Amino acid sequence: MRYYCPNCWKDYWVEDFKTCPECGYSIKKHNDKSYVDKLLNALNHRAGEVRLFVIMILVQRKEKRAIPYLDKLSKETKDPSLVKAALEAVMRIHEGK
Repeated sequence: MRYYCPNCWKDYWVEDFKTCPECGYSIKKHNDKSYVDKLLNALNHRAGEVRLFVIMILVQRKEKRAIPYLDKLSKETKDPSLVKAALEAVMRIHEGK
């Protein structure tokens, strides 16, 4: 199974590390974060399909904390599908739909 550092998104084939060998991020501290914080962090994932999936979850949860992160994503990404998804998500979260 493949594992990823939730900070730098480096992939590994083993799960027995407590800190990322690449960036030094504490996996233990990450595991203690709330579900929403983990979703917000995953908006930085390198795979666009992961980001799209996370956006869908944030919209379903009507997660207002996500709005600044989605705004930032829409301005920084070069992927037009992510820009569109992020902007639509912000509107849907604002509307409460």
